[in-house]
Amino acid sequence: MATSHTLIFIGGDPPHPNVRQHLPTDAYVIAADSGYAHAIALGFMPNELVGDMDSITSIDLIDAHDSNVLITQFPADKNLTDTEIAISSALTRLSSHISVVSGGGDRFDHVLGMVHSLALCAETVDTTLFIGTARVSYASYTREFHLDTQARDIISLIPLGGDTIVTTTGLQWELTSDRLQSFASRGVSNIATGTAVSISVDNGTLAIIQPTFLNHGDFQ
Repeated sequence: MATSHTLIFIGGDPPHPNVRQHLPTDAYVIAADSGYAHAIALGFMPNELVGDMDSITSIDLIDAHDSNVLITQFPADKNLTDTEIAISSALTRLSSHISVVSGGGDRFDHVLGMVHSLALCAETVDTTLFIGTARVSYASYTREFHLDTQARDIISLIPLGGDTIVTTTGLQWELTSDRLQSFASRGVSNIATGTAVSISVDNGTLAIIQPTFLNHGDFQ
């Protein structure tokens, strides 16, 4: 069954409470292990719970069973992270948009792996990561990307998986078929000049990061 938007809550630190207003209310919700508690805290009842269940509390696991949540438990000795399992489930449901919600305090290796897993997903599905106070979007060679902004927003462009040829509109330092190198910091801390930014890439995938997305005064 196709679902238009899937929300994935992962473990680690609790998400920023202000992220709630930026999430769809009618999405299919997947919790990855202890992400179940984070989903509940933000007012979302998971439709599905996946993972090896090594970090979810016994109380939350009982609650999931009592609430008839679809639970799929995997062995601890597995090749995929719990987040990747949740992403795979969302793709199986033919989601047109996947949003992952994270508090940003998880292990750095998990965070780095998650960012790259989502980059692969973004080649076919609109993908967003809310992590801490940041929003991470992805531009792929398969489609032009448009981002709503406020003037003076910090926008960082980080190529993933290799060098990327980038063209932008709406940034203080525009790029016109410029090469951003995957092992350099040239794309960090650009600035939006108005209310919209457009980005296209000729190859590869680009992470578009608004590092203080939830720190605007009107979001407090």
